[in-house]
Amino acid sequence: MKSAKKILALILAGVMALALLTGCGKAASLNRTMAEGIAEHYKSLCVRAGNKNNISVSYQVPELSRDIAPLFDENWITQNDGHDVLNRNHTVNGKTVEATLTDILSPYISAGSAVTFLAADITDVKTPFVEISDLLGSQIAFRVASVSVTSVTGIRVAVVRKNVNGRTYALTVRIVEQ
Repeated sequence: MKSAKKILALILAGVMALALLTGCGKAASLNRTMAEGIAEHYKSLCVRAGNKNNISVSYQVPELSRDIAPLFDENWITQNDGHDVLNRNHTVNGKTVEATLTDILSPYISAGSAVTFLAADITDVKTPFVEISDLLGSQIAFRVASVSVTSVTGIRVAVVRKNVNGRTYALTVRIVEQ
């Protein structure tokens, strides 16, 4: 009887430990969920356009959280016809926002790729689906080149949230390769 209680106690302790660990990393998993949604959206666009490639997906763009997010603030955004847009006149460390993004993302900029940076104010948004929609429709954007969706072979996507003066922004970088 004592050994059965010990075994039951060990099993219960294991279940409790697993239940405790499932709550870890919620912030990172929400960013990953958004990145997966953006990647799936873009992959579906490619397939609908006739892309027959096996499109690989990666969720690793370390420059977003390491280099871009620390520099991002409300000065990156300005108004144009009532819409938030990228403030192309703002300087970061003596360079325009576009030049700064080009420098940071230069390892991904090549003849066979398209690089996109998007930001969206998601302060009052309650669901990842709407956050993704806001990001995809954002005019706070920087794009380098474009590729044909029918020739895409790989997509890299990363999403990071940043709080700035009481507002929450979702930042993403999408790299499309052919």
